[in-house]
Amino acid sequence: MTNRTLIVLAGAFVVLSVLALVGQRNQTTTSAVTNVFFTGLLAELDRVELIELTKSGDEIFATLELGTEGWSVAERGDYPADTQKINHMLLSLAEADILEQKTANPEWHDRLGVEPIERDNAGGIGIRLVGTDIPVNIIVGDSAGDGQIYARKADQAQSYLINRDPQVGRSTADWLDTEMLTIPENRIKQVKLQHPDGEILTIFKDEPGQSNFTISNIPENRELQYESVANTIGSTLSNLSLQDVELRINAEVASTLTEFRTFDGLILVVESTRQGDEDWITFNINYDSSNNPEIDDIVIENNPTVETEALELAQKLSRWRYRIPTYQFDQLTRRMNDLLRPLPDTP
Repeated sequence: MTNRTLIVLAGAFVVLSVLALVGQRNQTTTSAVTNVFFTGLLAELDRVELIELTKSGDEIFATLELGTEGWSVAERGDYPADTQKINHMLLSLAEADILEQKTANPEWHDRLGVEPIERDNAGGIGIRLVGTDIPVNIIVGDSAGDGQIYARKADQAQSYLINRDPQVGRSTADWLDTEMLTIPENRIKQVKLQHPDGEILTIFKDEPGQSNFTISNIPENRELQYESVANTIGSTLSNLSLQDVELRINAEVASTLTEFRTFDGLILVVESTRQGDEDWITFNINYDSSNNPEIDDIVIENNPTVETEALELAQKLSRWRYRIPTYQFDQLTRRMNDLLRPLPDTP
């Protein structure tokens, strides 16, 4: 065999080796892409009508139900659920690919947080979907970083590392729609805070374009800490959010009443109560039809009249008692001394 023949054969061997390696890589890539955790679930998502989330001890902590008005949380009196979060969870399950097979030994499942949910010390969260032809009942366990998480189908021993994290949380409140009110500051004409001990703090604007709220009845020898000090009170309703909610129960408790009046006649009375380390509020909604001037700076989106807006807000808010963040509660319960300071050279 000549040297030329040897060179040709060696070259052919190298080419074939490279082609084989490329073929193996392409085959591996294709296998990874098509190795879907729940084959066919993506096409079934619009049939999901109920989601059960379970934690250790087989305790169902969130039952999410799809009704005519959207998703709701059964454990909170069918309060509206966070639709965006639900969509993320469902898409994460439907689009998840298996990155790696992990242990099938039940004695090692707790190392990944995918041990049976029935155990009192179970670390994972169970997810069960109702309404689809594809049975979905899985346990999601510990995070592996970069949006990856360990998971196991509840009726199988094999566990996996998947590339989607459904972000299920661990409490009922995690699934509530937290947005409550978005009434901009430029609509607020007056805020009146009345404390249980009789102290009253009133701030107001003469017109919507006024930069800062004015404080009524500032005592002698006192002045504002700074010009815009009362604006945080006036803007409280511009982005009010909840941390938890329950059905309203009328009870005789010491509360601060904060009345917001808008330039176009909307009236919202917020009743604020601190219980232990939790801050709760309720709403009473009304309107003043005699105080409804035409003001170009005020726009009520999707509401032709303030009467309509008041009725819709009352229907949305009046049944409930809301737990809110402390920093928002503090604005609803401010006192005069919180906003003022002594005049210079005044003891």
